[in-house]
Amino acid sequence: MRNTILAVLLFLFSPAILLAQFNVKEFGAKGDGQTMDTRSIQQAIDKAFESKGGVVIVPAGTFKIGTLILKDNVNLHLDAGALLLGSPDYRDYTEVVQKYESRTRDLYARYFMIFAEGAKNISITGSGTIHGNGLKNFQEVKPQNLRPYMIRLVSCHNVSLNGISLLEAANWTLHLLGCKDVNVSGIVIENEGEGNRDGLDIDGCQRVTVANSRFSTTDDAIVMKATSDTLCQDIAITNCTFRRIGGSALKTGTESNGGFKNITISNCVIKDIPVHAGIELMTVDGGIMQNILIENISMEDVATPFFIRLGIRARPFKSGQYVKEIEDVKDISLTNISAINAKLPSSIIGLHNNKIKNVTISNYTARYAYVQHADPYNKVSFQEFEYPAAAMFSKLPAYGIYCRSVDELHLQNVRIYTVENEKRPAITFDRINNLELFSVKAEVKQQDAPMLYIRNSKGITAAFCKTIGINNALFEMEGASNFNVHLSSNILQNGQKETRVAPALADHAVFEDFDTEIKYTVNSGAKIQGLTAHDLKNPLKIKLNSRKGALQLCLLSLNSTKKPQKVLVKYDGIIQEFLISWNEWGWAPISLLKEYQGNEKVEFEIVSVDPNANLKIAKIYLRYQDIGFTD
Repeated sequence: MRNTILAVLLFLFSPAILLAQFNVKEFGAKGDGQTMDTRSIQQAIDKAFESKGGVVIVPAGTFKIGTLILKDNVNLHLDAGALLLGSPDYRDYTEVVQKYESRTRDLYARYFMIFAEGAKNISITGSGTIHGNGLKNFQEVKPQNLRPYMIRLVSCHNVSLNGISLLEAANWTLHLLGCKDVNVSGIVIENEGEGNRDGLDIDGCQRVTVANSRFSTTDDAIVMKATSDTLCQDIAITNCTFRRIGGSALKTGTESNGGFKNITISNCVIKDIPVHAGIELMTVDGGIMQNILIENISMEDVATPFFIRLGIRARPFKSGQYVKEIEDVKDISLTNISAINAKLPSSIIGLHNNKIKNVTISNYTARYAYVQHADPYNKVSFQEFEYPAAAMFSKLPAYGIYCRSVDELHLQNVRIYTVENEKRPAITFDRINNLELFSVKAEVKQQDAPMLYIRNSKGITAAFCKTIGINNALFEMEGASNFNVHLSSNILQNGQKETRVAPALADHAVFEDFDTEIKYTVNSGAKIQGLTAHDLKNPLKIKLNSRKGALQLCLLSLNSTKKPQKVLVKYDGIIQEFLISWNEWGWAPISLLKEYQGNEKVEFEIVSVDPNANLKIAKIYLRYQDIGFTD
């Protein structure tokens, strides 16, 4: 065992001279930029593998390649001036048959410049470059899987990527799928062009560190995904810079079946993001998101500084699978973050029936350079089933931060600035339980605009808050919708009130903001929270017209007990279940395992698993779900 550990340490950290070396030119590689050198380089990799490990040296030159397969104990080392150039023709790449079940396997990924599955102790190092040839070629966005990935490593252990430059990928640049113990350091990723050309995708991985690297990408720069039911966890990202990013700089989601846990991001600089966010933390396919720490981030010219989102798209990651419950988003901390020249407000938006829990924003400064018209406070869309992105909420009634459906929200030492003619409050809170504000200060530009607007919330504590500029009131409380409010030691200026009351607004279309024409509404039963409810102790049988394609049955339901309860859906000899954990009306989205070819009458029976459970149902909608859409 001791000798094995020593050999691994020597392989990963010792100079190349201590290991067997295999120069690709000795295997016939030309490096002239014209000859296909795939076979020669692969022979060098195979020889190193057969020799129980070694360093495959790629010297200075341009080596045109298709697909290379990395193998155990092999270090692919690119000398200064070495360039691996991807062929412009996807037919020069080998279509790889992959074992790992993931949403990406069939939809996204068929061809690769560098691929490995199940390999251990592998590395790509040096100061050379891998070039995907994607800017001049592969500009047709669809089908995505005809654009080769640059590097895809699947189920690999003990992986190191150090010092290399990855340029102009035709598809995703570096995809780590189901890998463990990965170190990425000192790399450069730059790409342009249309379509999904992510930088680094960390997908269902464990124990990954990313440090001292630079990113400039067409799509997301670093995105953590969970395209299978495997949790993406124990990820550390530090000392990285991001500029000219077409997507988001740092992101979890959107594919999030397995969920995310134990992620730290620190000491990063983010610039020039015209559409999306500097930081997006999202889970929409059922998976958990917990224990996220982000600190010491500097942003400039970003559309949105941060976006935290819990949604219920609930898209399956493979055939025969569906999302059976919606797990929590909780324990998130953002501290020491500064943004200048921002466009859109940051936001934290949970589900109507499942709040995001325990979020802390501290030592946060944002300066805004744009003014927008706002939707009314009671007409902000829910969009719970939609593809998530900060830009989906473009007319929020706050210029700095908008928060809805959060339990335990803490803001401390927050400073927000805006430009002339801004009429919105700096921060709006809607459906917040246990809100703590300490030393929150923001600019106001209109006499009648409050600094903070609060509605439908309870357990509010605020101290040492102050406007930058003078208006009529520090806080505006809507109607009688807020409870248990404690204000103390806030700093008022001459003629300024601490609070004023705004007229109550009825919430608009809470459960109706997604498209479908196939609807059933319960018409008899007790009224609960304004809706007619059927008690699922007694089965509910209905017939709905199907449509062609993948369908999702959406049950507007609630659980009147504290214990989560399961609901069963039976149809065409199939039984599916979903866990209902909420005690307010909310949607349970169940992707049907059977696809129909057109308009057929389908009989559904819906009942609670436990005959003593107190499950209620008010509406049943059947909607088309685009499972072929690529994120």
